[in-house]
Amino acid sequence: MKKLALAVVVSAALTFGSNVFAQQPAPLAAAGGPAAGGPPAGVPAAGGPAAGGPLAGPRLLPGGPAPREQGLRPVTTVQGKVVKLIANDDFTFNGFYLLNGSDSLLVKFPAHMGSQVMPLAKTGSNISVAGVVENPPFGSNELKMVTLTSGGKTLTESSPNVPTAPAQETTLTGSGKISALQTNREGIVTGIFTDDKTLLRFPPHIGSQLGNMVAKGNTISFSGSQKNKAEGEVQLENYKIIHCNTLTVNGQQYLVK
Repeated sequence: MKKLALAVVVSAALTFGSNVFAQQPAPLAAAGGPAAGGPPAGVPAAGGPAAGGPLAGPRLLPGGPAPREQGLRPVTTVQGKVVKLIANDDFTFNGFYLLNGSDSLLVKFPAHMGSQVMPLAKTGSNISVAGVVENPPFGSNELKMVTLTSGGKTLTESSPNVPTAPAQETTLTGSGKISALQTNREGIVTGIFTDDKTLLRFPPHIGSQLGNMVAKGNTISFSGSQKNKAEGEVQLENYKIIHCNTLTVNGQQYLVK
């Protein structure tokens, strides 16, 4: 009987211990995110302002939720002057810097709303923006637009229209001289600019493999599909953007995967 009672006690203790450990929260994964590429001199930076842009001291809004948080999120209203337009990696208008006194804040919105936002958020315009604070993995806090008010008109963030037919891709081949490289925050090449305003795009691991094979002035040939501008998008720079299938460097052709 003593052995049986002891076994029951040990079993209960083990069960209690396993329940305690089962209730411990799992460790959170490290935050990560995409990096923005860098264009040639004089071209608006992809995903942010050009290096050494005109604004000092980006505004930090405390208390913003981490990107993984869901549920109710407080809306903040900010008023100020639009001082700089921002484009993504494909030079498509998707944000602007708003100056309020000595503070500046990056306001972001969906790229498909560019044609609606631009008339209301021209450089120099005084506007009011309501939105939620985002904490990107890199850089300062951003304000994700919910509504924008300018000149008595209010624009509300909306989802893109569902196309009636899938977008048709244009397959192209060509060649040109390398004029500059587009890199991400880690310095890895993610795109190649040629002298005829073409941007050859490929994943970062391809850029790592290209290494020193791509240098300014070298000739490069390519094949791939051209990115067509979607409805509502506005390009700040008129680049022909090619998602590469093959690249030919120094006479050697490579499949891009």
